[in-house]
Amino acid sequence: MDYDFLNRIRTGITLYSKKKTSNLLDGGFRSIFRGRSLDFDDLREYAYGDNVRDIDWKASSKTGKTLIRRYIAERKHNILLIADSGSKMLADTDAGEPKERLAVMAMGTVAYLANRHGDDFALLMNRGAGLDFSFFKSGEVHFERLVRRYETSIGKGSDRDLGDILTYVAENFRRRMIIFIITDMDGESKLNDKLLQQLTVQSDVMLISISDAYLTGERAYDMDRMDYEAEFLQRSGSLARAERSERSRRHDETLELCKRFDVGYTVIGRESELIDRIAEMMEQHKEYGK
Repeated sequence: MDYDFLNRIRTGITLYSKKKTSNLLDGGFRSIFRGRSLDFDDLREYAYGDNVRDIDWKASSKTGKTLIRRYIAERKHNILLIADSGSKMLADTDAGEPKERLAVMAMGTVAYLANRHGDDFALLMNRGAGLDFSFFKSGEVHFERLVRRYETSIGKGSDRDLGDILTYVAENFRRRMIIFIITDMDGESKLNDKLLQQLTVQSDVMLISISDAYLTGERAYDMDRMDYEAEFLQRSGSLARAERSERSRRHDETLELCKRFDVGYTVIGRESELIDRIAEMMEQHKEYGK
């Protein structure tokens, strides 16, 4: 396994913790549900993604339903990471950094924080012709496997509509979760009121958007055509102004949509700002609930 991303995640968070004496990441992560009570120890019906080892066969035989035992601490969370893995993630950010690297770093940072807090976390993404879902678990091995799994899947998955994936989650997942969506500007455009309303009924949602390179500018490359843009387009001042205006409009629309449904939202274009932006997003999300 290539441990480059894992070491960068661990090192980055360690440096952040030393720099921020308030320990913002740990505090923000523990209280991310904004004080809502979580599930207490009991039996409940089996839901997609539960560990079969938690099934209480004796109780299930008596009730005729498949029941699982819950031994969930008051502050333990279920973290679902939904990550884009299509070819569009092989492009660059507006700062000229690889989107792939930032997406993996963002996914790994959240997974690392979840694991350090003792939470269960799972990854859902496109891989090949269908969806790839890991069970909710915790532990260092699980963390490393998921980071590596996502890293090796980017560019190999289908560009399935993010809206379809989120609809699948809304219709098939019945547990309370914190959902982290890692996507880009195209993925943002798939969000709408109905979809976020479904997701936020019982779960908290965070949106991490990896920025996209501009269409104009030196050596702009089109991932759809797999070729560089024509020189006259790259140097067009009017096209550059129109693109910046359109991006600003889209950003404002996404921000307003997220505010309506108390969804945390951040845009990341540089690795150096990644942990700060994620921490700020968590703090922003807590403020929504006050």
